[in-house]
Order: sequence, then C-alpha cells, then structure tokens
Amino acid sequence: MKKGSIIGGVAIGLAVAGYGAWCIYKKCCPECANDMKKDMKKNMKKMTKDVEKSIENMM
Repeated sequence: MKKGSIIGGVAIGLAVAGYGAWCIYKKCCPECANDMKKDMKKNMKKMTKDVEKSIENMM
C-alpha cells in the first residue's frame, strides 16, 4: 500500500506540474499554443484511424 500511494502521489505531482507548465506556455505565446493544440488534435485523429484500421485487419 505504501508503494502505491507514493507512485500515485508522484503521478499526481507530475500531472499538476505539466498543467502548470502548459498554462505558463499558453500565457507567454498564445498563438504557438493554439497551433500546437490544433496539431495535437489532428495527430490524435490520425492515430485513432490507424488503430481502427489495425483492429479491422486483425479481425
């Protein structure tokens, strides 16, 4: 139980730190952040389609 709580605490800490870094980046360079967000959405859609195709090929 002790290891699980340590791992969970570290994961939550990293998530909060990452979110804070993203907020600071968004305030410093809003145009760049919007472009990055659009690119990430585009890449996620492409990855989803690729996964769907690979699952269909397996079946």
